[in-house]
Amino acid sequence: MSVTGRGERWLWLLAACAVALAVAAVVVDVRDGLTWRAFATGDPGFSVIMASTFPLLGAAVLHREPGNRLAWLFLLVGVSRSVFVAATVWTRHVYLVDPGSWPGGPAASWVAFWTRFPAAAVAPLALLWFPDGRPPGRRWRAGALPSAVALAATAAVAALSWPFRGHQLLPDAPQPPGPAAAAAAVCLVLIAAAAATGLAVGLASLVSRLRHAEAEVRQQVKWYLFGGAAAVAFNLAGDIAAPHAGLNLAGTLASEAVILIAIERYRLWNIDRLINRTLVYGTLTALVAVTYAGFAAGLGLLLSGVAYGRNLAVAGATLAAAALVAPARRGVQDAIDRRFDRRRFDAVARVRAYADQLGTRPAAPGQLQAVLAEALRDPELSLTFALADGRLVDGAGRLVDGAGTPTTVPADDRRTVSRLAGGDGEVGRLVHRPIPAHEQRLLVEVLAAAAMPVEHARLQAELRVQLTAVEASRARIVEAADAERRRIERNLHDGAQQRLVALAVRLRSEQRRQGLAVDPAMTALLDLTVGQLQDAVADLRTLAGGLLPAALASEGLGPALRELVDRQPADVRLLCTPDHRHRPGLEATGWFVAAEGLANAVKHAPRATVTVTARCLDKTFVVAVTDSGPGGATLDSGTGLRGLADRVDASGGQLTVTSPPGGGTDLRAVLPCAVLPCA
Repeated sequence: MSVTGRGERWLWLLAACAVALAVAAVVVDVRDGLTWRAFATGDPGFSVIMASTFPLLGAAVLHREPGNRLAWLFLLVGVSRSVFVAATVWTRHVYLVDPGSWPGGPAASWVAFWTRFPAAAVAPLALLWFPDGRPPGRRWRAGALPSAVALAATAAVAALSWPFRGHQLLPDAPQPPGPAAAAAAVCLVLIAAAAATGLAVGLASLVSRLRHAEAEVRQQVKWYLFGGAAAVAFNLAGDIAAPHAGLNLAGTLASEAVILIAIERYRLWNIDRLINRTLVYGTLTALVAVTYAGFAAGLGLLLSGVAYGRNLAVAGATLAAAALVAPARRGVQDAIDRRFDRRRFDAVARVRAYADQLGTRPAAPGQLQAVLAEALRDPELSLTFALADGRLVDGAGRLVDGAGTPTTVPADDRRTVSRLAGGDGEVGRLVHRPIPAHEQRLLVEVLAAAAMPVEHARLQAELRVQLTAVEASRARIVEAADAERRRIERNLHDGAQQRLVALAVRLRSEQRRQGLAVDPAMTALLDLTVGQLQDAVADLRTLAGGLLPAALASEGLGPALRELVDRQPADVRLLCTPDHRHRPGLEATGWFVAAEGLANAVKHAPRATVTVTARCLDKTFVVAVTDSGPGGATLDSGTGLRGLADRVDASGGQLTVTSPPGGGTDLRAVLPCAVLPCA
């Protein structure tokens, strides 16, 4: 068996012996007349609890961490208290209950006198060495000196009190005379002073660990301090409010349970929530109690001469206290969070402030992601949304970003994916850095505060998906109409127009071949027929020209615009044309803008100077028709401009008309040139 194994076995054996000794002493003390009141309010109960629990606590610590010196420290406290309890019961039985019935009374009185002090002497080490059995650093090693002084003084007390064993060391006996007794009294004062100094140093070491240690150790220290505060609260309540309820003993057990939780690292991160709730409800209870007492006293004075005035005062005070609870809780919670958990308070407050703004100002795409990234201090955080109907978005999956663009969750082992749930199931996913255990509550409360903004952003993203689908559908309709227009133009040119031209040529050729043999009446009929055929061809050419010019498809927008300008009767100048090709839909839209603008200018300003420009400008394609006419035009002036505006909008652009009365007209279309790169 290893040294560690043997040490643990001996510790468990000593712990069992200490517990057995304490239990046996309690059994004897109960037979000698020990009452619950004396046990709960006096030294016996406190000492028995320590004697029966601290050795077991030490054994548990040694089993968890074999090298932790706190295990032997707890064993020393438990064993010394166990011996103290047994010696005290023995002394009381020999000298008070049944004098002379048992031997060893003087030795028992001597042991009972000094064995109460080792626990006080080593108590500061429990603070200094917590939680790993070592001081926080080299400079804290001197913190064990007060305990060493107290232990030395305890040994001196034991040596100096030996001559006075017996009746002189009973609890109520006066101090014996002589220099030895005076020296023992000085040592007792030294023990108290050294223990107080050591406790102050130990508390300072805990504060140092709380400020500088790693996160897990800080949580252990928080548990330890919380247990100490709980023990103090229980003891005060036991001394003041309910002295017979055993609250003092409960305080001791609570502190030991907290020590075990901290060293075992069992649910360490719950301490923050426990401390927060304790402070909130403790403060709220105090406020309610003060409010109740104040209203009860004030109303009692006001209603002192009224029948049932006391009952009315109690009822009024109860109503006032109840009315205070709801509004005060949020204020107390915010005040405590701001003071003791500032980071979580600021993060949740930031998300709540954003949520409050949603009702007054529109949210930009990706704004919620930026808010969550700031709250969680993760610049690489990404937020995606799941579509409510679960449909695929362009075949790329059912997740979209804030702008409604299909996306996927990146596969990265260094990132964590949190699924965001809503009333209809999953509403999105949050990809963020791994959250440490001590920040889990921060993540939970931030996501709880962001529940409404997440749903709002998801609905916005889904709306953008639908708008994108509508815009794509409109663009496809426009492209289909242009394709159908070109098909009709080709059919007219290659079909009916060619047949009519061929028929007119054949008739004229037959007329020339017959010459003078043709009846004059027939010659006139042939001339009329050929003329009608030529007029029909001209009409077809005009109709085909109103669809899309052939130059637009074969050569591009520049030549098509030059051809369009050359056919105009007014003073029209073409200032700028693109020297490269664009996608067919964009070129067709630009040509229709120029054609509609020129037609309106010729119709409403026949003697005005007209300019046409078409150029790429700042990642946009701008087509403008400007005239110096009378102005006064609007987009609602006619169906032509209204239909043209719809076509430009379907192409992802914007059509504007600037036409002040007497100031000319500027028809301008701004189209997204960057949708597809220029060829």
